[in-house]
Amino acid sequence: MGRRFHNLNARYNGYFLAREKMKEVEAKIEAAHVNDYNRILDILPPLDTTVLKTLQPDLEEVIKRASFPIARHPKSKWVDDCYVLIGKARYYQGEEIEAIKAFRFVQTTGKDRHARHEALVWLMRTYLRQKDYDAAISVSELFRKERMNEENGLALLLTRAQLASEQNTLPVVIENLERAVPFAKAKDQESRIRFILGQLYQATNQDDKAYPHYARILKKNPPYELGFYAQLNLAQVTELKDAKAKEEIESFLFKLAKDEKNKEYLDKIYYDLAKLQLRQNEYQDALGYLKQSTAASTTNRNQKAYSYLLTAQIHYEHLEQYKLAQAYYDSTLQLLPSTALGYEELTDRKTVLTAFVQQLDIIRTEDSLQALARLGTEERAQRVAQQIANEQEAQRLAAQAAAAPGATGTAASRGPAAGFGTQGGTWYYDNPVVIANARNDFLRTWGERPLQDNWRRMAALSGSIGLTAGVQTVAGVDSVALAEANAQKQAEYLAAIPLTPAQQQASNTRLEEAYFTLGNIYQQRLREPEEAISTFETLLRRFPASSHASEVYYSLYVMANALQQTEAAQKYAAALRERFPTSKYTKLIDQPDFLRTYSAENAAAHALYDSAFVLYNTEAYAPANAVLDQLSEKYPGNDIPDQVAFLRTMIVGRTQPADTFKAGLEQFIQQYPESKLLPKAKEFLTLHQRYESGELAKAPEPAAPAAPVAVLPQYKADLTARHSFVVAHSADTLALSQLIKGFEQYNSRFHPRKNLTITTLPFNEGTVLLVITPFPDFKGSQQYAKLQTARSSPLASIKGPKFATFVISDANLAALQQLRDIEQYVAFFEKNYQ
Repeated sequence: MGRRFHNLNARYNGYFLAREKMKEVEAKIEAAHVNDYNRILDILPPLDTTVLKTLQPDLEEVIKRASFPIARHPKSKWVDDCYVLIGKARYYQGEEIEAIKAFRFVQTTGKDRHARHEALVWLMRTYLRQKDYDAAISVSELFRKERMNEENGLALLLTRAQLASEQNTLPVVIENLERAVPFAKAKDQESRIRFILGQLYQATNQDDKAYPHYARILKKNPPYELGFYAQLNLAQVTELKDAKAKEEIESFLFKLAKDEKNKEYLDKIYYDLAKLQLRQNEYQDALGYLKQSTAASTTNRNQKAYSYLLTAQIHYEHLEQYKLAQAYYDSTLQLLPSTALGYEELTDRKTVLTAFVQQLDIIRTEDSLQALARLGTEERAQRVAQQIANEQEAQRLAAQAAAAPGATGTAASRGPAAGFGTQGGTWYYDNPVVIANARNDFLRTWGERPLQDNWRRMAALSGSIGLTAGVQTVAGVDSVALAEANAQKQAEYLAAIPLTPAQQQASNTRLEEAYFTLGNIYQQRLREPEEAISTFETLLRRFPASSHASEVYYSLYVMANALQQTEAAQKYAAALRERFPTSKYTKLIDQPDFLRTYSAENAAAHALYDSAFVLYNTEAYAPANAVLDQLSEKYPGNDIPDQVAFLRTMIVGRTQPADTFKAGLEQFIQQYPESKLLPKAKEFLTLHQRYESGELAKAPEPAAPAAPVAVLPQYKADLTARHSFVVAHSADTLALSQLIKGFEQYNSRFHPRKNLTITTLPFNEGTVLLVITPFPDFKGSQQYAKLQTARSSPLASIKGPKFATFVISDANLAALQQLRDIEQYVAFFEKNYQ
């Protein structure tokens, strides 16, 4: 009788009430979540901290109710379930440590195996929330030999699918969700799982497998929104065998658009019509539907963002209209939440395109200005006047269009067009020409109006002013102010034209830098080697003495090799050897391991320079000079020749006559015009000239030069460069030798034709880099890296110490050896390569 009493009271006076309150909490969390159907739906609802804060009182109530049986009826069979509820409440409160304690307690002491299973599932979810995937996988492995009820089995499969989703292993997500479908007893839950499966099959280009899932959803009488999007996705995965199939899908979508119930979904329908056109490579039609989609978006900011995004992608990927793409990416980012998937990648692309457009604007502007500079004075002034007149006419037409019935904006909202000779426009109210034009446009349309509120209504009531729209001839236009503004603008445009040799040189420098930057953007960011080659060749043709010439020739050589243009690659290599025989880029071609050697030699050169600097500070000038001689002899190609030369000059200033010191300064200034030490050298030279003129009584004595500043190398993304696969392993000699042997056997068996070599590089205390090379480009190294997840890989047998693997270019490997931070490189890799 006592056991029954405790079980009955524990269940209905504690556990039941806590469970029902928890159901209310979870229903509120689900209701607050807004589904984004343009991306794969969340398998488990994400936790919004703002919503959870409002649920704190309810969660405290759950804890209070669930604690009652534990305190009053500790021998009842509902204690384990109550601990699970307390753990869930702590989980939702964000107290993961307390939640883990509760779940672990049930796991280790619970007598009810179903409660233990539920606790383990929620323990796994807690680890997922902490991003501790290793711990989550360990918990998942505990279920291998467990028999579970259907409810816990479904929860486990969904949690495993969520884990795989966060690790971006879509096949594993699909596998778990397919197994979960039979256990989803609630029709809405089954429909949601099937919808996610359909999206996953679409994402993996398996439309034939997505189709039956969407079709089954529609047979289940799902919630209206889910059913609506299932219909749209069903149309997306329908095979377009011929024009008739396309017409049928279009007809179906137009039918949805006419349905009054779908009025709030018009933006999504037009978006899907655009995607349908995109499948047929009808880019202009797709852009037309996307324009309708953005016009129909009134409350759904996310859908408007996706419409802008698809517009940007069409301009970027298919039409290669980068200026328009940049504008649409910018609009996308203004609407898309910063937490959205892929937001950082979009931000990066927008930044790249902004820089790209800037370089195009510089080139167009400078070329236009230089063309004007070649004209006579009278013709130049006429061209400028014509440009100003064209701008005014464009503004007048824009104002008329804005004032016309059905106009969606105003000329002022669109802003003035920037004129030539400037890089971008000015603010609207800072431009007197635009203000004068706007005033005149207003007067032509509306006439003189008193400065008062509701002037239209008051004028209509008084009958004193007609309200007929249209162009009117109105007196009172301030023609004098307009003429003055035009004259001022013409003077500004003429002043921007490079007429003097110094101005022309500055213009050419801007052009040279713009071409170089544009070529690098084409090569490294937009991945368009043909455009990059054309841009770099234009740079070399227009500026053969460019300071970037050696690097440009090397880039041309690399791209030609990647495009398998052997003759062109040899031509660029020959030009590089002929013009820059001692350049590091020439050595990169002739010596494949040059970067590694160069990095090690520079490190040694820096160490010797530091020693010489210390000796100089202690007035040991002869030994300091000897160390500098040793540095120059052993490492003639070092990257600090200006610092070495300046320190030699300072030693001369301390040990030899003033005239010799002056000659050394003049030689340094002439030899290293771009050195960061140039201002210091000029300062000493000025002091010496003041001494010669009698202004100073004593010749200047050089102080210690600035302490050497280490210039940290920067990682660069280059998919076409040679790459290596690297294993960062412990320095355990036995384990490392076994791993090397394993890779030698693996490479000879599975990759015999690649002629892969294995080298070891000391990294830091306790860590060694095992470098497998060469791979011709990033793609080859990445394919090799993916194979290392298979059981046949030598890494599969590693036990004990942890290790890390990554792929890296030769240049980045040299930088990594200097920076000594693997996590920093991995962060760079994930941002720029994936």
